[in-house]
Amino acid sequence: MARLEASTVSFDVPGRRILDGLDLAAEAAECLTVMGPSGSGKTSLLNCLCGITAPSGGSVEIDGTELTSLSPSRRSAFRLRRLGLVFQFGELLPEMTAIENVALPLRLMGASREDAQVRAEEWLERVAVNERAEAHPGELSGGEIQRVGIARALAHRPSLVLADEPTGALDEDNTVRVAELLVGVARELGSTVVITTHDPLVASRTDRVLRLRDGRLEQNEVTDSSRAMGGS
Repeated sequence: MARLEASTVSFDVPGRRILDGLDLAAEAAECLTVMGPSGSGKTSLLNCLCGITAPSGGSVEIDGTELTSLSPSRRSAFRLRRLGLVFQFGELLPEMTAIENVALPLRLMGASREDAQVRAEEWLERVAVNERAEAHPGELSGGEIQRVGIARALAHRPSLVLADEPTGALDEDNTVRVAELLVGVARELGSTVVITTHDPLVASRTDRVLRLRDGRLEQNEVTDSSRAMGGS
C-alpha cells in the first residue's frame, strides 16, 4: 500500500501552463479516477506523479519519499520497484512475446530467468491471456494487449498503480472487462490506484472521482462502487 500526495504541482510547456498548482491525495489502497477531456493534462499529471516528468513546481510524495528530490536514476529505480504503469495503448515491446513483456520488469529487478518466467505465466493466466503467451503484440487484439499490459504492471505487486486512459482504445465490452480486471486485481493486492480516463464506465468502478479543469482538480465524487463497500 502507498499513500500518494501531490502538492501545488505545476507543469509548463512553452507558451502554456498545463497543470496549475494542483493538489491530489490518494490514501493507501484507495482507487480513484481523474476525469477530463482529451488535452486537459491527464497524461502530464500521471507523468509527474510517477516521476517520468519533473513538475515545474510543487512536490510529489509517495509514502514519505519525495520524488521531486530524487535524481533521475533514483526516480527510475523507485518507479521500477514501487510503481505499476498501465498505458493507453499497452506500450508492449513489439520484438518480445507477451510472456517476455511481462517477465521483463521482473528480470530488471533481479529475478532469475526461471522465476520471472513462472511469475509471468501466473499473471498471464490471471488476466486470461495465458493461451497467447508466445504471441507478439502485433498478433494480439487491443483487449489482449491491455490485459498483458496490466499483467506486466502488477506482476511485481506494486504499492501504487497509475493507469493512463487504459481503455481509451477499446470497445465498450472490453472497456468494462479491462476496467474491472485492473481495479479488481489491484484491490486484491492492496495497491493504491490512480486512473485517468474520460469514460464514466471506468470511473464507476473506482472509489472516488476527481475532475481536471484548467490545470486543477475539482469535485470529489464518491462512486456507487465506494458506497457498496461502505465508503463515504
